[in-house]
Amino acid sequence: MSQLREQFENGTRTLWLEVSPPRGIDMQPLLRRLEALRGHVDAINLTDNALGRVRMTPLVFGAAIKQRLGIPVVMNLSCRDRNLLALKADLLGAAAIGIDGIVALRGDDIDRAGAAHGVHDVDAVGLLQLIDEFNRGEIGDGRLLAKRPDLMAGAVANPNRVNPEREVELLMRKAAAGARFAVTQPIFELEQAIRFVAIARRIGIKLIAGMLPVKNVRMARYLASRVKDLRSAREHFEHYESMTDMQAREFSLSRCLELMRVLAPHVAGFNVMSGGEPSLSTELALTYLQTANGEYHAPL
Repeated sequence: MSQLREQFENGTRTLWLEVSPPRGIDMQPLLRRLEALRGHVDAINLTDNALGRVRMTPLVFGAAIKQRLGIPVVMNLSCRDRNLLALKADLLGAAAIGIDGIVALRGDDIDRAGAAHGVHDVDAVGLLQLIDEFNRGEIGDGRLLAKRPDLMAGAVANPNRVNPEREVELLMRKAAAGARFAVTQPIFELEQAIRFVAIARRIGIKLIAGMLPVKNVRMARYLASRVKDLRSAREHFEHYESMTDMQAREFSLSRCLELMRVLAPHVAGFNVMSGGEPSLSTELALTYLQTANGEYHAPL
């Protein structure tokens, strides 16, 4: 049993750091930065061409993390970028190198001029069903796998949605298709999050709450205007308008830590998102551990 699966089975609260793979072919600088997280975070959650921007495949970077750092890896897998054969091939590869979990997702829309079109042979529910078949040893062409994979299947969820009924319906379908956990979009409003946590508990799916520290007013404006999943949090982003960059960082870290303190008894863990600023997300993760456990972690 993987470390991550054992934590889920035991009900231990988990802490993940969401990381985007490198933009180029040099993995070493990012691996060196992540090395300091050994023994602090429970998993690295790798994005998959987030926002439609090309990066190294998380399969290759995840293998490097497993081999060099020994930190459990959760890998996002987007239906946007792969046909059915490619999805199956990547699932086999993920199982072979010991990837601990797969987050099945549709993939962000690509709306830039000249961008490639999405594939979408299956949606996130279809990918979850595919993972379930693989874990039973079925590859889908009449053959059975000699050794069954053990991929922990997860999904994404958006507690910020203006129409929560639609999100609840999607979450129920994902749970029925085999999702054991759901990683949420970043949470900024407590009451909305508490209501969604209660819904997820009734459905029987564990929630990993997304936390995104905001580094400056430019980032706040971008999130408010360009990320449609966060429209309901626009009032929060208005707080940053009169702040310096340092004030924005301090305010955001304080706000995230308070949300994590209140949500901790109700969720299975936290996924600290970088939003293009790994140092800030790392600071949040380690500060949370320091305050939660009474331990001191040296700053990176």
